[in-house]
Amino acid sequence: MLKSAEKIIIITERIICSCIIEYLESLGIKAYTIYQDVSGQGERGMRSISGGLSRFGENIRIEIIIENEEEAIAVAEKIYNKYLSSKYAGIVYIEDIRVIK
Repeated sequence: MLKSAEKIIIITERIICSCIIEYLESLGIKAYTIYQDVSGQGERGMRSISGGLSRFGENIRIEIIIENEEEAIAVAEKIYNKYLSSKYAGIVYIEDIRVIK
């Protein structure tokens, strides 16, 4: 049966991936998906797996599914405020999804 849920997407620098994962786990989140070698262009220019700022300029994408909308918003805001508001390049956004569980 389909259930409504929220998917949090975090796209940021690879160098902070382990920090974000540790932080997510400290918030009680144990399930996530990580995509490596994500490339694209944004306000801070082009980021790519072969260009960018060497290995430390490569981006990752982390996806988390949370069933509760308020909890998803709180997690997204915590990640943004802790890592992306001033220190590292990246974006956090939320998509409404439906999952079969």
